[in-house]
Amino acid sequence: MPRLKHVPLGFDLAEALAGVRIDRAQPIAPQIYRALRQRIVDGRLPAGTPIHENDIAALCLVSRTPLRAAMQQLANEGLVVTRPQVGSAVAGRDRARFLEALFVRTAIESQIARRLAKTGLDEAALAPVLSRQEDAARRDDYATFFDVDEEFHELLATMARVPGAWHLVQSVKAHVDRERYMLMSSIRGRSARAFGDHLAVLAAIRAGDGDAAAGLMTGHIESVLDESFDRAEGPLD
Repeated sequence: MPRLKHVPLGFDLAEALAGVRIDRAQPIAPQIYRALRQRIVDGRLPAGTPIHENDIAALCLVSRTPLRAAMQQLANEGLVVTRPQVGSAVAGRDRARFLEALFVRTAIESQIARRLAKTGLDEAALAPVLSRQEDAARRDDYATFFDVDEEFHELLATMARVPGAWHLVQSVKAHVDRERYMLMSSIRGRSARAFGDHLAVLAAIRAGDGDAAAGLMTGHIESVLDESFDRAEGPLD
């Protein structure tokens, strides 16, 4: 199990949770889960952050029942750890889960690219996503690029008519996302490199070369291995 780490000096939970908006007309637990997961991924809730349900519930204006359901899902994914006599906290980086998630993502998305080389792309749906990616990459706006990158990969799964495959990827890839976000935020030009990878994958798909498309997608996803282990929080647990 990953070891607990100390919260950085000056951490403010209210600041970390700023911007959480709950739609009372929709199920609350999934909304809380998504908000907390995103903040763990992007570092606003850093490793070691204590999980005090009363504080989080009060700041997010929710009851503890949906919050506990969200926390359980985060715990199942290894993003929150609980220890007797210590309590719950945001987990540190986890090498085993990271490599497992990377394996699942590579296996699924390489096959999505291979399938699209046979079935083709929906260029009209793709164009606005690529435009936003290009703009974010040009400005080196890693936060925006990260969000649009999610749209891009989900759109490919939808065009390949396997949207459920993307949901499966989503269920395991938070540990990969933490590494990706650290790379994009700490390495200048990393967004532009990722955008270039996307263009190469799409070119292979348009050429109908399934092997090349799958190989390029694999290289794109596994590029997080190149620089992830020694950055930001230090070596993985």
